[in-house]
This record gives sequence, C-alpha cells and structure tokens, in this order.
Amino acid sequence: MRFLIVEDEQELNNILYDYLLNTFPKADIDQVYDGIDAIVKITKQEYDLILLDVMLPNLGGFEVCRKLRETSFTPVIMLSALSDEENQLKGYELGIDEYVTKPYSPKLVIKKIEAILSRSNKEEDSSSYGIISYNIEKRQVFINNVQVTLNKKEWDLFHLFIHNKGIVFTRETLLNKVWGYDFAGFDRTVDTHIKRLRHKLLEASIYIKTIFKEGYKFEK
Repeated sequence: MRFLIVEDEQELNNILYDYLLNTFPKADIDQVYDGIDAIVKITKQEYDLILLDVMLPNLGGFEVCRKLRETSFTPVIMLSALSDEENQLKGYELGIDEYVTKPYSPKLVIKKIEAILSRSNKEEDSSSYGIISYNIEKRQVFINNVQVTLNKKEWDLFHLFIHNKGIVFTRETLLNKVWGYDFAGFDRTVDTHIKRLRHKLLEASIYIKTIFKEGYKFEK
C-alpha cells in the first residue's frame, strides 16, 4: 500500500501522515508540499490513493489532478478550503473520488480512504455483453474489438451499468453511487458524463437508455 499526501501546510501534512501510518502501519507514505513535486512523484511512482490539496504553490491541485487523469485512475481525495459549488463540481468533473472541505476531521478522511480502497479492490473479470468486451482488472473496454479509453468517472459509470444490466438508476442514485453519498451534486453532472460515456461507447451507445422522468438503464 502506497499513499501520496500533497499538502503545503506542513503541520496538516504531518497530521495526515500520522493518521495514515496509524491506520496502515505497513504502508509507504510520501509527502510533498507543492504541485510540481506532486507531478514528479506521480510520474515516477504508482499510488493506491492520493490526498490532494487544491491551493498549492507552483501548480494548483486541479492542474495536478488533470495531469494525473491523463494516464491514471488512482483514487484521489481532494482537500480544500474552497467549499463553493463551482469548485466541488470542477473537482468531480476532473475525476476525483471525494471532495473534503476544510476544516475537516482526519478521522473522517481516513474513513473515506477505507471506503474508497474497499470499492477499488481489483477483481479479475474478462467478459462480454453484446458488442462490448471488457476486463475489470485492467479497466479495458472494447467495442467490436476496438479499444476505447474511459476516464475515471466514465469507467465508474460503465462498471456500475455493466454489473446492473436492466436496472433503472435515477440521477440521484447515480450521484450517490459514483460520486459518493455526501456529494452535493447536480443533475447536469450525471447528464454530462452519460453523454460523454455514450460518445465513447460508439455503436454500443444505444445500450444506455434514457427512461423518461426516471433516469437511465443499461440494456441491449
């Protein structure tokens, strides 16, 4: 288990370090204090989870996350004093897993980490459905044998749909399951990601069906 803490306040960085080490005593924990050093770390090392502050010297947390998501699905918990709707939405659209506003309880952050790691436990699963073939462990999706690339939230939506075929999900349920139960989300977030996922799924886009006044379901 390896974690990266990206937080410019040294005292807070050390508090998070101590809580992580107490919870995961065998974990390797790296600490950095600005965005540039974070980029250097994530390009050289794979992590199981990253704690990422928004307000960072040299390069902000949003830009760090954008760079990370170009190549990695590593879970990210964003930590920020910016609690407004716009910044939270920006974080989730970049593919973060949780947005925690300051001041926060380190114990709560640890609980969120445990929940994310539990959801992220890898399973070996190569299968197919209609013209879609997929591998859960490798997070690979093929449409008529052509590989398509999904970002973190698109993958999470696909993963939920493919394991719950024929079930109608309301937008609120999708927000809860994909973005987290305490995400003060908005319908347009779901609709935007569904639109993007449909585009990525090419000919299989018709499998995502809009159910009038209810939500969405995934079915051939």
